[in-house]
Amino acid sequence: MNYNLLRQSFAERRVSLLIYAIGVAAYGIMILAIWPSMQNTGITELWDRYPESIKKAFGASINFGTFDGFMTLEYFAQMWVIVMAAYAISVATGSLAGEIEKGTMELLLGQPISRRAIVVTRHLYFSLGLIVLIAATLVPIIIGAPVAGGEISYRGMAALSLQAFLFFGAIGSIAFFFSATFSNRGRALFVSLGILIASYALDLLSKFSDFVDHFHRLSLFYYYDPYRYVHDVSFAWGDLAVLAAIIVFFTAGAVVWFERRDIAV
Repeated sequence: MNYNLLRQSFAERRVSLLIYAIGVAAYGIMILAIWPSMQNTGITELWDRYPESIKKAFGASINFGTFDGFMTLEYFAQMWVIVMAAYAISVATGSLAGEIEKGTMELLLGQPISRRAIVVTRHLYFSLGLIVLIAATLVPIIIGAPVAGGEISYRGMAALSLQAFLFFGAIGSIAFFFSATFSNRGRALFVSLGILIASYALDLLSKFSDFVDHFHRLSLFYYYDPYRYVHDVSFAWGDLAVLAAIIVFFTAGAVVWFERRDIAV
């Protein structure tokens, strides 16, 4: 890890990180503001009248009439995933492939910094950025839930933060591997997004097909269940271990590949 490179990474990307943080916080506050008007409108009965296919796709076991169920369906399981995955893939593909494509990696490699230190430092910046965005999301919700009349478990939110860090960290680590593999950011972005979309499609289809369900564990989304953590506060340690293993495997792969590949300087 190189401290100067880490500081430079934050300096160069502080505006985009701030925009992401404001965005996730603002959306969470908006959902909080909606809750008081929704909890007394027969929302549970409305959810029960939805087609079974819709409920299966978005979580048939979730109680939409509770605050944690409402937040899960309206934020944690949908919009938050999109925003955080976009951040993870964007930062990861820009950190290595993006630098090579722009020609700035040549300047960086000309400095007394090892290739391993470059990958590790960029990944550390990405991980710290994840922590900032998770905090920007959950802190306003934790503070605002009592004001909005919602009941929430502080332990559950802490559990969700751990799961989210590992889940989005896994997405970013996969993108880091392809960022280290390609010299074109567009290719790294395309492959990373392709894997994420295929993973989501597998997760969705597994809810409707017993045959596809046999392969459900191949989907990253199999290991992401925010309602379980917020509502039941039960840790799926096996799932968390799989996500951690993905992070280690693909980050190590990115380091090894980046150290061995040819980069014109």
